[in-house]
Amino acid sequence: MVATMVTAATDVALLLDRGGTIVDVAIREPDLFGEVEKSWIGQKFSDVVTVESRQKVVRMLSEEPDEESPARREINHPMPHGIDLPVSYSMLPLTKNGTRLALGRDLRTMASLQQNLIETQLALETDYARLRNTETQYRVLFDTALEPIVLVDASNGRIIDANLAARQRFEKDGRRLAGAPVNALFGTASQSEADALIAAARSSGESETASLLPSGGERKVPVAVRFYRQHGSSRIILRFAGDEEPLKNTIETDLVARLTSTLPDGLAVVGPDRLIQDVNESFLDLSEIASRNQIVGRPLDEILGRRGVELGVLMKAIDTDGFVRNFSTHLNTRYGGVVEVEVSGSAITRGDKRFYGFSIREGARTPPRPAASEPFRSANDMTGLVGRVPLREIIRETADIIEQLCIEAALDLTRNNRASAAEMLGLSRQSLYSKLRRHGISGNFSESDDTH
Repeated sequence: MVATMVTAATDVALLLDRGGTIVDVAIREPDLFGEVEKSWIGQKFSDVVTVESRQKVVRMLSEEPDEESPARREINHPMPHGIDLPVSYSMLPLTKNGTRLALGRDLRTMASLQQNLIETQLALETDYARLRNTETQYRVLFDTALEPIVLVDASNGRIIDANLAARQRFEKDGRRLAGAPVNALFGTASQSEADALIAAARSSGESETASLLPSGGERKVPVAVRFYRQHGSSRIILRFAGDEEPLKNTIETDLVARLTSTLPDGLAVVGPDRLIQDVNESFLDLSEIASRNQIVGRPLDEILGRRGVELGVLMKAIDTDGFVRNFSTHLNTRYGGVVEVEVSGSAITRGDKRFYGFSIREGARTPPRPAASEPFRSANDMTGLVGRVPLREIIRETADIIEQLCIEAALDLTRNNRASAAEMLGLSRQSLYSKLRRHGISGNFSESDDTH
């Protein structure tokens, strides 16, 4: 009867004498261990677990028992089929002479959920890396095209984006193409013809071509227009023909410098002494610094990451592997703000000096990191702490995540009945209430709690 009562609340119970020898075994599901447990009686508890779990068993047997909230440890049992069985054990005292009861919960379901979580996270990271590569390829091809290309929002007729050739051709007297109306691309004499060409492309869905007078031009040039839809948005692409040879020469002679200055990512070049040699406009925007004069000559590690730590790691990695990619850190802005960023970089050698270039992209794809008192909610949050937080603290946060998820699952299964949830989790009600307060879990709990 006692064995039946014990196994009703747990998956396996081991009766141990004061020396840690197994006296009896009670199992709720007969096929849990595949009859291996029959050979356990008379053996030491530490002899029926895997090698890495033996020290855990020794600590459990040597600790003073806590009747109110016994500590739980994950122990692995070797199985004949080769896959270890994970079980979470807590130790309870029975008699004054040292007899104890080890109560275990089968963790295979939790292990499967953890594995599925890791696989899903890896799949998401793979998809994100593929998207980043595609975006980079698009941007390089877009900006190195010899013909001026302009992307227009068909719903309001405003320019969304333009490549380098288009900006060189149409951005004059301080005017910017982004946000300007599409009619700003054409001279007064070709306004109506341009509207008709765009309407024809929208109607046919095919590429339509006509000779139009561009803004500031002296002669008409062929213009190709294509209308398309994507994710509920409608777009128009305009491609201008022009003086290809002069444009080609201009791009070839100054392509790298212009691309560097117009990239949306912040770029910084430092010397071997870690002092900033040059930055682009996007870096100034990201760091909230007004001009290059205020940043050139200052150490980059005053702004990027922790001073004297992360920049040194990046430079060493570049010297070893040739480059770094997507290193997660933070950037300190001029006015005290902190921005989560991803850093990629490489180096070149000029004469006897080595210069390091870093591309800094704001990490806007992840939600803001929760406060220190809140548990982290994803594997990405935890891996983002590597290098900034000791491993011991990361492991503790991981345990808190699993504990909170299990408590929330138990409350959900019992419709917020805390007494039933505590029984399901193998906890006393006082221990469950303490954990609810620690994790900040609240809800409409069942009134039947007080009757259990």
